[in-house]
Amino acid sequence: MESGVILDLVYQALRMAALLAGPILMALLVVGLVIGILQAATSVNESTVSFIPKLIIFGVVVILIGPVSLTLFTDYMRELFARIPGLVN
Repeated sequence: MESGVILDLVYQALRMAALLAGPILMALLVVGLVIGILQAATSVNESTVSFIPKLIIFGVVVILIGPVSLTLFTDYMRELFARIPGLVN
């Protein structure tokens, strides 16, 4: 197998990982930043204050983005499995 094919497969895998994890991580980053600023401003250092909103946002984002992510991942896996016979020489 030539190195171009391997690099293409690695690039597609990293791209898929970024597409699947990106929306969730960005939402949690924004919520964490806002809560961190509020905690610094009010001097409230309770760990549950930051955990509960992140958990709620995680659930909301997974519910909203889940079907699209599942479709993207399913299409990626179908394409990958379809390429297996051509990769084995």
